[in-house]
Amino acid sequence: MREQSVGPRMSADQVERAIIQNLPTIDHHGESVESVGLDSIRIRLPYQQAFMGAESWQNGRGGVFSGPMVMGFADTTMYGCVLAALGPGVIPVMATFNITFLRPASASDLIAEARIVRRGSRLHYLECWLTADGDQEPCAHITSTYRVAVRPDR
Repeated sequence: MREQSVGPRMSADQVERAIIQNLPTIDHHGESVESVGLDSIRIRLPYQQAFMGAESWQNGRGGVFSGPMVMGFADTTMYGCVLAALGPGVIPVMATFNITFLRPASASDLIAEARIVRRGSRLHYLECWLTADGDQEPCAHITSTYRVAVRPDR
């Protein structure tokens, strides 16, 4: 029988430091890990005007988060979720990624909440919800699969 953890293997601060250390500089946008659970994580992306696209959306107001920015934030969050759950001795690598944009995100901080839906021996299945701070309804839903390998130096 596989041993189950009683809590996350990394703290919020440890995951935040691992994101900065393990991901390339271009992927860092001042995210802060607010909390980690056994198979879950919550990360905040502070609003910056530079994250907003220049194109008007359907209502003509503009001010919509760039799609690639939103997708990258979701990926970082799910990466952090796997690290928090399994610890620093693993290398999570995205195998699949599917995003549904539900509505434009308001010009405010983005909040990502991800969880591991199913743990496999090598593949872990996750989902992530993104919500603009202050909004009740999510702006995106993401599902992803991560392949997990043991770090060779461990």
